[in-house]
Amino acid sequence: MSWNIFEIIDVTLDALDLLGGSSTPNWKRDQRPKKRKKSTYNVEWMSVGMAFISAVILFSILKEPLPVQYPVQTMVIAALIGISISAVGFIGLYFVELFYFRNIFSMIFFCSSVIFFSTSLLLWLYFKSGLF
Repeated sequence: MSWNIFEIIDVTLDALDLLGGSSTPNWKRDQRPKKRKKSTYNVEWMSVGMAFISAVILFSILKEPLPVQYPVQTMVIAALIGISISAVGFIGLYFVELFYFRNIFSMIFFCSSVIFFSTSLLLWLYFKSGLF
């Protein structure tokens, strides 16, 4: 008597299928036509808006020389703080399950525009508001 491993697996799966109580396989049950939702580009529009606002803020800051002794060091520190603020925001969005994108390019565009926005807002607070 030859034992074929595929016959044993087949018998085991048939027994498990009988215990599960399902009379039709899952792929036949889920073939109902699905309603397609019209795709909206909310994330892309938010990214474009944040990038535009960031460009305007940075233009208003950088149109005249910076009033600090080491401007490159100030910009690098502001960029690092902006990246960390954005990372905390991204982690928060991930935990509330809102960090989902259709493709990798919209995620990269959204993340870079948020980093750009938080950095420009931080620089505006530092140079224009006089808080520091």
